[in-house]
Amino acid sequence: MEDLPTELVDHLCYFIDRSSLKHFRLLCKAYAHVAEKHLFHNFEFRLYPSHHRLYQLEKLASNKSIAPYLKCISFQSGVQLEYADYRYWQAQIYHELNSAWSRSLASEEPSKLDYTKFHENLQARFAPDFPVRYDLYRWHLDQQAAAMADPRVQESLIRTFNSLSNSNSNICFKVIMAEPQIRLEELEAFNHEEYQTDRPYDLDYRRRISNRRQHCMTHFINFLEAARLSRCPLTVLEAVDMPHELLTRLHANGQQVLEDIFRHLSNLSLRISSLPHSDWLSRSDTGDQITNNVRHLWPCKLTRLLNNSPELRDLHIDLPIGKEAEYSFDLFDRTNIDQFPRLWVSRLKSLSLSRFSCRWGDLKALLHEGVDIHALALRDCRMETYSMVDVLDYLAKRHFHSVSILGTWYVDHDEGEWHWHTEDDFTACKAATSYEGPYTQTGMRSRLECYMHSGGECPLPAWTATNRAEDIWEMLGDTSFHYLPGPPQQ
Repeated sequence: MEDLPTELVDHLCYFIDRSSLKHFRLLCKAYAHVAEKHLFHNFEFRLYPSHHRLYQLEKLASNKSIAPYLKCISFQSGVQLEYADYRYWQAQIYHELNSAWSRSLASEEPSKLDYTKFHENLQARFAPDFPVRYDLYRWHLDQQAAAMADPRVQESLIRTFNSLSNSNSNICFKVIMAEPQIRLEELEAFNHEEYQTDRPYDLDYRRRISNRRQHCMTHFINFLEAARLSRCPLTVLEAVDMPHELLTRLHANGQQVLEDIFRHLSNLSLRISSLPHSDWLSRSDTGDQITNNVRHLWPCKLTRLLNNSPELRDLHIDLPIGKEAEYSFDLFDRTNIDQFPRLWVSRLKSLSLSRFSCRWGDLKALLHEGVDIHALALRDCRMETYSMVDVLDYLAKRHFHSVSILGTWYVDHDEGEWHWHTEDDFTACKAATSYEGPYTQTGMRSRLECYMHSGGECPLPAWTATNRAEDIWEMLGDTSFHYLPGPPQQ
């Protein structure tokens, strides 16, 4: 193996999957550094509420050969569901493993003996002490979350990021909120005696739930503050399912931290979410503000943060499901536009909006303010006025360098729903599959995109009071684009 030319080995690495590259580096030390470049190229390191994971990040930052390949550092934290007891978890794990086993045998029908043997072995893995061990493991996760919320962790992150900046100065940061998952293998290997602490098991379930929520938000703020205070430039930020509670109820310096971060951002991708609802806290008087059916302050504060972002050029916003109208109000409202101008729109070079609700006049006004926008992406909209044809005509006149419409658009004036599909998602739509056949690469969606880029004559006829065009819209549909009359599809 050592006799092979380095150039040949480097070329072969392009055709080897990542798992095989790991074994390749272990089997042949002479070419380990060659495979290293391919294995770690543009990779993302994901940090969890775990001191062991923090230690791995520190070792990575000190490794001068691997650190330059790092593209992104993310912090994933979340809140354990309060109703996820052992029986709930066991049923979920059983369903996942059973589904995976069934998919592995999709080409052949398993025999009754194989079926019985699989389920007997799977059931045997759930030991009698698992219910107690499961509760102790959830308490262990709570302890880890509390430890990672300690201010000393922020100091450690600053030192790690400073060390990393010596090898790599072009890193983007990401925060992800996701429910912590417990795998069966983790519970099998867990020994609570190895993780005993001085803190006794907390029997106050309400307090534990409240602490989980607070620790989750503290993790994000400490991580972002450490990135801001370090020598790594925090100009690119991606927030996946970022809880709006970060602004509406947080510790004293949380809002100030976000204001300082937004002031230097040039690229922001934001998908807004919220902490899971808690039945326990909604019935308590612990001071946790669990509100229902009230308007959140987050949309208003978000627009203020965007206005205070003079360097922001690329923006992607994905609004939460079920609250599109509420959150869209502050983004598109023109009532007090003179008193509260949307300064952020005029600075943008690229804009992507997903899952929003508005009137066409408000959307048109926002796009008109973005005089420097050259890349536009709009996805999943509820539009109350005018027609989809009016949107297409406007986009064709603007001559954007890059423009795309995707997802589901329900337009009240058109009395129907428009579906824009890609090759990856069209099979999930029953209406698209009813056309029978593969994805139409040169179909109606391709023609509409050509019209939006180059102008000319719109492939769709306009709706008029005397000539309703719904029948023609339906006839022109295919697997890539189609119109469905009637109320929104469920």
